[in-house]
Amino acid sequence: MSTVSGIHHVAIGVRNLGIMKSFYRDVLRFAEVFAEFGETEQELMCEVVRAPHVVFGGVILKQKAGGILVELIQMTTPVPRAIRKDFRYGDIGVAKITVAVPDARASYEELKGKVDFCSRPKLAAIGGWGDYSFVYCRDPEGNLVELVSMTNAEVKDGFGGARWIGISVTNLERSISFYQKTLGFHAVIMNSHESFSGLIDEVSGGEGTRVRSCLLAATSRDDGMIELFEVLKPRGRSIPFSAMWGDYGYLQVCFNCDDIRDVKAHGEKLGMEFLCAPKRMEGGIPDHPGEFLYGKDPDGIPIEFLFLQQ
Repeated sequence: MSTVSGIHHVAIGVRNLGIMKSFYRDVLRFAEVFAEFGETEQELMCEVVRAPHVVFGGVILKQKAGGILVELIQMTTPVPRAIRKDFRYGDIGVAKITVAVPDARASYEELKGKVDFCSRPKLAAIGGWGDYSFVYCRDPEGNLVELVSMTNAEVKDGFGGARWIGISVTNLERSISFYQKTLGFHAVIMNSHESFSGLIDEVSGGEGTRVRSCLLAATSRDDGMIELFEVLKPRGRSIPFSAMWGDYGYLQVCFNCDDIRDVKAHGEKLGMEFLCAPKRMEGGIPDHPGEFLYGKDPDGIPIEFLFLQQ
Protein backbone atom coordinates (compact mmCIF):
# COMPACT_ATOMS: atom_id res chain seq x y z
CA MET A 1 0.00 0.00 0.00
CA SER A 2 1.06 3.59 -0.64
CA THR A 3 2.22 5.34 2.52
CA VAL A 4 -0.15 7.83 4.13
CA SER A 5 2.43 9.83 6.04
CA GLY A 6 0.14 12.14 7.99
CA ILE A 7 -2.25 15.06 7.64
CA HIS A 8 -1.66 17.91 5.21
CA HIS A 9 -4.59 20.18 6.05
CA VAL A 10 -8.11 20.50 7.37
CA ALA A 11 -10.69 22.38 5.28
CA ILE A 12 -13.35 24.72 6.65
CA GLY A 13 -16.23 26.17 4.66
CA VAL A 14 -16.64 29.84 5.62
CA ARG A 15 -19.19 32.61 5.21
CA ASN A 16 -16.73 35.49 5.28
CA LEU A 17 -13.24 34.66 4.04
CA GLY A 18 -11.79 38.02 5.10
CA ILE A 19 -12.89 37.77 8.73
CA MET A 20 -11.86 34.13 9.05
CA LYS A 21 -8.50 34.68 7.40
CA SER A 22 -7.81 37.58 9.75
CA PHE A 23 -8.67 35.47 12.81
CA TYR A 24 -6.51 32.50 11.89
CA ARG A 25 -3.66 34.69 10.65
CA ASP A 26 -3.59 37.44 13.26
CA VAL A 27 -5.00 35.77 16.40
CA LEU A 28 -4.04 32.10 16.12
CA ARG A 29 -0.93 33.04 14.14
CA PHE A 30 -1.41 30.86 11.07
CA ALA A 31 0.62 33.61 9.48
CA GLU A 32 2.32 31.80 6.61
CA VAL A 33 0.44 31.46 3.31
CA PHE A 34 0.91 28.07 1.65
CA ALA A 35 -1.48 28.90 -1.20
CA GLU A 36 -4.10 31.51 -2.00
CA PHE A 37 -6.62 31.35 -4.81
CA GLY A 38 -9.17 33.91 -5.90
CA GLU A 39 -12.79 33.11 -6.64
CA THR A 40 -12.81 31.02 -9.80
CA GLU A 41 -14.47 27.99 -11.35
CA GLN A 42 -12.98 24.75 -10.06
CA GLU A 43 -13.84 22.11 -12.65
CA LEU A 44 -11.82 19.45 -10.83
CA MET A 45 -14.26 19.55 -7.90
CA CYS A 46 -17.46 19.03 -9.92
CA GLU A 47 -17.48 15.27 -9.38
CA VAL A 48 -16.98 15.64 -5.63
CA VAL A 49 -19.67 18.30 -5.23
CA ARG A 50 -21.91 16.60 -7.83
CA ALA A 51 -22.64 19.89 -9.54
CA PRO A 52 -22.04 21.11 -13.11
CA HIS A 53 -20.35 24.29 -11.92
CA VAL A 54 -18.24 24.80 -8.79
CA VAL A 55 -16.92 28.26 -7.96
CA PHE A 56 -14.97 29.14 -4.84
CA GLY A 57 -11.94 30.97 -3.51
CA GLY A 58 -9.79 30.40 -0.50
CA VAL A 59 -6.48 30.32 1.29
CA ILE A 60 -4.29 27.69 2.96
CA LEU A 61 -2.44 28.91 6.07
CA LYS A 62 0.13 27.43 8.43
CA GLN A 63 1.85 28.35 11.66
CA LYS A 64 5.57 29.07 11.76
CA ALA A 65 6.06 26.07 14.05
CA GLY A 66 4.69 23.82 11.33
CA GLY A 67 1.95 21.27 11.90
CA ILE A 68 -1.33 20.77 10.08
CA LEU A 69 -2.41 23.52 7.67
CA VAL A 70 -5.84 25.20 7.69
CA GLU A 71 -7.68 25.68 4.40
CA LEU A 72 -10.49 28.26 4.36
CA ILE A 73 -12.98 27.83 1.50
CA GLN A 74 -15.62 30.38 0.52
CA MET A 75 -17.99 28.69 -1.91
CA THR A 76 -20.03 30.75 -4.38
CA THR A 77 -21.58 28.08 -6.63
CA PRO A 78 -23.46 25.97 -5.61
CA VAL A 79 -24.81 28.36 -2.98
CA PRO A 80 -23.55 27.12 0.41
CA ARG A 81 -25.68 26.68 3.51
CA ALA A 82 -25.04 26.17 7.21
CA ILE A 83 -24.40 22.49 7.94
CA ARG A 84 -26.03 23.18 11.33
CA LYS A 85 -27.28 26.20 13.26
CA ASP A 86 -24.71 25.39 15.93
CA PHE A 87 -21.61 23.19 16.07
CA ARG A 88 -21.25 20.69 18.90
CA TYR A 89 -18.28 18.59 19.92
CA GLY A 90 -20.11 15.28 19.42
CA ASP A 91 -21.61 15.95 15.99
CA ILE A 92 -20.48 13.21 13.61
CA GLY A 93 -17.68 14.40 11.34
CA VAL A 94 -14.59 16.57 11.63
CA ALA A 95 -15.20 18.39 14.89
CA LYS A 96 -12.11 20.40 15.88
CA ILE A 97 -8.45 21.19 15.42
CA THR A 98 -6.02 20.92 18.32
CA VAL A 99 -3.23 23.49 18.51
CA ALA A 100 -0.19 23.19 20.77
CA VAL A 101 0.70 26.03 23.15
CA PRO A 102 3.37 26.23 25.87
CA ASP A 103 0.77 26.71 28.61
CA ALA A 104 -3.01 26.58 28.04
CA ARG A 105 -3.71 28.76 31.08
CA ALA A 106 -1.24 31.43 29.97
CA SER A 107 -2.69 31.40 26.44
CA TYR A 108 -6.19 31.73 27.89
CA GLU A 109 -5.20 34.80 29.88
CA GLU A 110 -3.34 36.31 26.92
CA LEU A 111 -6.12 35.73 24.37
CA LYS A 112 -9.15 36.67 26.49
CA GLY A 113 -11.04 39.40 24.65
CA LYS A 114 -9.67 38.27 21.30
CA VAL A 115 -11.04 34.72 21.37
CA ASP A 116 -14.46 33.31 22.29
CA PHE A 117 -13.48 30.78 24.96
CA CYS A 118 -16.02 28.12 25.94
CA SER A 119 -14.76 27.79 29.52
CA ARG A 120 -11.70 28.29 31.64
CA PRO A 121 -8.79 25.84 31.09
CA LYS A 122 -9.29 22.34 32.47
CA LEU A 123 -7.06 19.43 33.44
CA ALA A 124 -7.46 15.74 32.63
CA ALA A 125 -5.22 12.87 33.73
CA ILE A 126 -4.65 10.45 30.84
CA GLY A 127 -2.87 7.15 31.26
CA GLY A 128 0.34 7.02 29.26
CA TRP A 129 0.21 10.78 28.61
CA GLY A 130 0.00 12.39 32.03
CA ASP A 131 -1.59 15.76 32.82
CA TYR A 132 -3.51 17.15 29.86
CA SER A 133 -4.21 20.87 30.21
CA PHE A 134 -6.65 22.21 27.62
CA VAL A 135 -9.20 24.86 26.78
CA TYR A 136 -11.75 25.11 23.98
CA CYS A 137 -12.63 28.20 22.00
CA ARG A 138 -14.61 29.01 18.86
CA ASP A 139 -13.51 30.86 15.76
CA PRO A 140 -15.70 33.74 14.46
CA GLU A 141 -18.06 31.29 12.72
CA GLY A 142 -18.40 28.88 15.64
CA ASN A 143 -15.93 26.15 14.70
CA LEU A 144 -14.21 24.50 17.66
CA VAL A 145 -10.49 24.95 18.28
CA GLU A 146 -8.71 23.28 21.21
CA LEU A 147 -5.53 24.72 22.76
CA VAL A 148 -3.41 22.12 24.55
CA SER A 149 -0.31 22.53 26.72
CA MET A 150 2.58 20.68 25.06
CA THR A 151 5.88 21.46 26.72
CA ASN A 152 7.82 19.35 24.20
CA ALA A 153 6.47 21.21 21.13
CA GLU A 154 8.69 23.67 19.30
CA VAL A 155 7.03 27.04 19.77
CA LYS A 156 7.24 29.91 17.30
CA ASP A 157 5.20 33.09 17.51
CA GLY A 158 3.45 31.77 20.62
CA PHE A 159 2.12 28.51 19.13
CA GLY A 160 3.44 25.02 18.51
CA GLY A 161 1.42 24.20 15.41
CA ALA A 162 -1.87 22.37 14.83
CA ARG A 163 -0.99 18.87 16.02
CA TRP A 164 -4.11 16.80 15.44
CA ILE A 165 -7.62 16.79 14.07
CA GLY A 166 -10.58 15.57 16.13
CA ILE A 167 -13.16 13.40 14.35
CA SER A 168 -16.39 12.45 16.09
CA VAL A 169 -17.54 8.93 15.14
CA THR A 170 -20.49 6.63 15.85
CA ASN A 171 -18.44 3.51 16.64
CA LEU A 172 -14.94 3.99 18.00
CA GLU A 173 -13.70 0.44 17.41
CA ARG A 174 -14.90 0.45 13.81
CA SER A 175 -13.24 3.79 13.10
CA ILE A 176 -9.97 2.76 14.77
CA SER A 177 -9.89 -0.32 12.55
CA PHE A 178 -10.54 1.75 9.43
CA TYR A 179 -7.91 4.41 10.10
CA GLN A 180 -5.32 1.80 11.05
CA LYS A 181 -5.93 -0.85 8.39
CA THR A 182 -6.99 1.36 5.49
CA LEU A 183 -4.94 4.51 6.08
CA GLY A 184 -2.01 3.17 8.10
CA PHE A 185 -2.42 5.15 11.34
CA HIS A 186 -1.00 2.26 13.37
CA ALA A 187 0.86 4.19 16.09
CA VAL A 188 -1.32 4.54 19.20
CA ILE A 189 -0.33 7.75 21.01
CA MET A 190 -3.26 7.61 23.47
CA ASN A 191 -5.09 4.36 24.11
CA SER A 192 -8.88 4.51 24.31
CA HIS A 193 -9.88 6.35 27.48
CA GLU A 194 -12.76 8.28 29.07
CA SER A 195 -10.68 10.95 30.81
CA PHE A 196 -12.48 13.84 29.09
CA SER A 197 -15.88 12.71 30.40
CA GLY A 198 -17.46 15.39 32.58
CA LEU A 199 -15.00 18.05 31.42
CA ILE A 200 -16.47 19.08 28.06
CA ASP A 201 -20.13 19.87 28.78
CA GLU A 202 -19.65 23.42 27.46
CA VAL A 203 -18.90 22.14 23.95
CA SER A 204 -20.99 18.94 23.86
CA GLY A 205 -24.46 20.47 24.21
CA GLY A 206 -25.35 18.40 27.28
CA GLU A 207 -24.58 17.72 30.94
CA GLY A 208 -22.53 14.84 32.30
CA THR A 209 -20.89 14.24 28.94
CA ARG A 210 -19.38 10.78 28.46
CA VAL A 211 -16.82 10.32 25.70
CA ARG A 212 -14.34 7.66 24.64
CA SER A 213 -11.28 8.92 22.81
CA CYS A 214 -7.97 7.79 21.35
CA LEU A 215 -5.09 9.42 19.46
CA LEU A 216 -3.40 7.80 16.45
CA ALA A 217 -0.40 8.67 14.27
CA ALA A 218 1.04 7.32 11.03
CA THR A 219 4.79 7.80 10.54
CA SER A 220 5.38 10.56 13.10
CA ARG A 221 3.56 12.68 15.67
CA ASP A 222 4.95 15.73 13.89
CA ASP A 223 3.20 14.79 10.63
CA GLY A 224 -0.26 15.24 12.10
CA MET A 225 -2.36 12.92 14.24
CA ILE A 226 -6.02 11.89 14.39
CA GLU A 227 -8.10 11.96 17.55
CA LEU A 228 -11.08 9.65 17.13
CA PHE A 229 -13.80 10.02 19.73
CA GLU A 230 -17.27 8.64 20.36
CA VAL A 231 -19.62 10.69 22.50
CA LEU A 232 -21.81 8.30 24.46
CA LYS A 233 -23.84 10.98 26.25
CA PRO A 234 -25.36 12.99 24.67
CA ARG A 235 -25.09 11.04 21.42
CA GLY A 236 -23.70 13.11 18.56
CA ARG A 237 -26.01 14.22 15.78
CA SER A 238 -25.60 12.49 12.42
CA ILE A 239 -24.33 14.26 9.31
CA PRO A 240 -27.32 16.08 7.76
CA PHE A 241 -28.50 14.35 4.60
CA SER A 242 -28.36 17.62 2.65
CA ALA A 243 -24.79 18.57 3.70
CA MET A 244 -22.54 19.44 0.77
CA TRP A 245 -18.81 20.07 0.42
CA GLY A 246 -18.43 23.84 0.64
CA ASP A 247 -21.16 24.36 3.25
CA TYR A 248 -20.22 26.27 6.40
CA GLY A 249 -18.16 24.33 8.92
CA TYR A 250 -15.48 21.65 8.95
CA LEU A 251 -15.48 19.89 5.58
CA GLN A 252 -12.75 17.24 5.55
CA VAL A 253 -9.28 16.11 6.57
CA CYS A 254 -6.63 15.87 3.83
CA PHE A 255 -3.94 13.18 4.10
CA ASN A 256 -0.48 13.25 2.55
CA CYS A 257 0.35 10.21 0.43
CA ASP A 258 2.86 9.22 -2.23
CA ASP A 259 0.69 7.27 -4.69
CA ILE A 260 -2.96 8.23 -5.22
CA ARG A 261 -3.81 5.22 -7.38
CA ASP A 262 -2.31 2.77 -4.94
CA VAL A 263 -4.37 4.34 -2.15
CA LYS A 264 -7.51 3.94 -4.26
CA ALA A 265 -6.75 0.31 -5.13
CA HIS A 266 -6.00 -0.56 -1.49
CA GLY A 267 -9.10 1.25 -0.25
CA GLU A 268 -11.42 -0.37 -2.76
CA LYS A 269 -10.05 -3.80 -1.81
CA LEU A 270 -11.11 -3.07 1.78
CA GLY A 271 -14.53 -1.75 0.75
CA MET A 272 -13.86 1.98 0.97
CA GLU A 273 -16.16 4.27 -1.01
CA PHE A 274 -14.59 6.96 -3.21
CA LEU A 275 -16.29 10.14 -4.38
CA CYS A 276 -14.27 10.71 -7.54
CA ALA A 277 -11.52 9.40 -9.76
CA PRO A 278 -7.97 10.67 -9.11
CA LYS A 279 -7.65 14.28 -10.25
CA ARG A 280 -4.48 15.79 -11.69
CA MET A 281 -3.55 19.34 -10.64
CA GLU A 282 -1.20 21.36 -12.81
CA GLY A 283 -1.22 24.33 -10.46
CA GLY A 284 -3.60 26.66 -8.75
CA ILE A 285 -4.60 24.80 -5.58
CA PRO A 286 -1.90 24.86 -4.41
CA ASP A 287 0.81 26.09 -6.76
CA HIS A 288 2.40 22.67 -7.02
CA PRO A 289 1.63 19.91 -9.52
CA GLY A 290 0.11 16.85 -7.98
CA GLU A 291 -3.00 14.71 -7.60
CA PHE A 292 -5.91 14.40 -5.22
CA LEU A 293 -8.69 11.94 -4.48
CA TYR A 294 -11.78 12.03 -2.26
CA GLY A 295 -13.33 9.14 -0.34
CA LYS A 296 -15.45 8.45 2.74
CA ASP A 297 -14.72 6.88 6.10
CA PRO A 298 -17.17 4.39 7.71
CA ASP A 299 -19.43 7.21 8.94
CA GLY A 300 -19.60 8.84 5.51
CA ILE A 301 -17.18 11.61 6.53
CA PRO A 302 -15.35 13.01 3.45
CA ILE A 303 -11.59 12.53 3.48
CA GLU A 304 -9.05 13.68 0.90
CA PHE A 305 -5.76 12.17 -0.23
CA LEU A 306 -3.14 14.50 -1.67
CA PHE A 307 0.14 13.94 -3.48
CA LEU A 308 2.30 16.99 -4.21
CA GLN A 309 5.43 16.90 -6.33
CA GLN A 310 8.31 18.64 -4.62
